[in-house]
Amino acid sequence: MNSKDTEKNKIMKINEQWEELREKSHANIQSERGILKRQTRSIQTEGYFGDIKENENFRRFNYRSADKVYKEFMLYAIGRNINTAVFSMKN
Repeated sequence: MNSKDTEKNKIMKINEQWEELREKSHANIQSERGILKRQTRSIQTEGYFGDIKENENFRRFNYRSADKVYKEFMLYAIGRNINTAVFSMKN
């Protein structure tokens, strides 16, 4: 391959530590324990968002930009956590 400017050629490097960590992560995810954790996590998350939509009638965000949506949802989550804490203190 001929290039007009040989100084600008790219060099590809392989990070062996990254590859090691990636393989370890993949092994953890594919393990029996990892599969069980993924199933549990997906159920918990789905239930939480379903509860927000159904019981709190939360259907759409008031803002459109990703940053504002993130902030709006964080405020909503903080308020929900405070309500949960107050309810658990009463019982």
